[in-house]
Amino acid sequence: MVPNFASRFALAIVSLAISHFVSGRSFQVVAYNVENLFDTDGVSLYDDYKPEFYGPKELQNKLNSIVRSLRLIGGSTGPEVVLLQEIEVDRTPREFPSATELLLNALKKNGLGPYQVAQGYDPKDSPGNWPSVQCVTLSKFPISSTRLHPIRMARPILETTLSVGGVPFTLFNNHWKSGASSKEMESHRLQNAQTLRNRIDEITKRNPFADFLVGGDLNSHYNQSTVYAKDMPKTGINDVLLSHNLEPAGRTIAPKLYNLWHELPHDQRGSDAWRGNWGTLMHLILPQGLYDAKGIRYLTDSFEVSKLKGVNSVSGSELPYKWSNELDGFGASDHFPVLARFETGGPATQGGNSYPEIEQSARKVDYTNAIKSAPNWQPKSLDPANYGVTFRFSGKVSRSNPLTILAGGHQLGLYSFNPAVRRRLFSFRKDSRIAGYGHLSRYRGQWQFIVEDLNWIK
Repeated sequence: MVPNFASRFALAIVSLAISHFVSGRSFQVVAYNVENLFDTDGVSLYDDYKPEFYGPKELQNKLNSIVRSLRLIGGSTGPEVVLLQEIEVDRTPREFPSATELLLNALKKNGLGPYQVAQGYDPKDSPGNWPSVQCVTLSKFPISSTRLHPIRMARPILETTLSVGGVPFTLFNNHWKSGASSKEMESHRLQNAQTLRNRIDEITKRNPFADFLVGGDLNSHYNQSTVYAKDMPKTGINDVLLSHNLEPAGRTIAPKLYNLWHELPHDQRGSDAWRGNWGTLMHLILPQGLYDAKGIRYLTDSFEVSKLKGVNSVSGSELPYKWSNELDGFGASDHFPVLARFETGGPATQGGNSYPEIEQSARKVDYTNAIKSAPNWQPKSLDPANYGVTFRFSGKVSRSNPLTILAGGHQLGLYSFNPAVRRRLFSFRKDSRIAGYGHLSRYRGQWQFIVEDLNWIK
């Protein structure tokens, strides 16, 4: 008989011994949207994860990518605490291992952990109320308690309290409603933010210097209220949650939270990219309690974006190496992990690098290095390892709709998300020659080049 989810979950927790934590030693907290880790039970709410598109090979390659990233970030046994997003909610708990169990097994097999786990949905709830994907928190420290904060028509917020050397540390793992630029979706994120703010206010009313952290994929940029000021007079992250740009100092009691993106100069802020613009959807946001000399404290200037060359970052552009289910599965995620270090004991956190500047608009991806280093495209370049890499191409238009060129005996698509570039591309007639720059991509089983700018067409 295959044990049910509750039994297997209990066995997993009991079997994982928790590593001993020595007071004063620093530890990592990582927030990582893995871009859809699904099991292979064939029951999926996403079409891309039906059996004809996703099977054992794709799953194994996906697990390998996550394991490799976490090992490079946290060393041989991985980070101490990981806030994961986009882990599938299991819909066949009695018949097949879940995505969470598969990940725990892969981590254990490769020497990472051991981890305790908290999941971001209630298995006792009606399956109709389960989200498609959930937040999952992994911890080498004992988990003292967990709590879910439901959001109407959105994923719940996962609250987990750890015991770090006997000191309580509460983590809020978030995956807010997607569509950062959408005014309609911002109405849902306002609910996310208000629910979280209400809970934070409860905690800080009892202890203004409580140790907690807000992390995960908020589907909001650190400067959401300025970038979308015209369409969003009120934003969840800035106006309700009160994420802001000034590092806590002294013992002044204030409700605002410090967004660690402000530890980086503005031209280094970016965990994701969308249609030529950098985004900051991944966050670690801190209260004043992590800057005092009691309990948990933040280690100044330890915030970083984890760009791992050859693993989760595209050569040349340094954009995320997105995951694809094609060709047995390749890539990593469309989000870079973000991380920071903390410790117990020691003096109050001193102010470090702080850049309060707030960009007024979305920052364009700078492709200068990608263009300078762009190799000539060759047939042997059609390799998943080159997905996202910028090439120089040349060929003859073989088809107008969809626009396709013949180069080196291969049919390759041409496309741009920029309307002006798209119009220029589609002005080329069949059998005419076209050359330029494009980064290698795939669409519906075909290789293609994405052209970012008019000056990429030669």
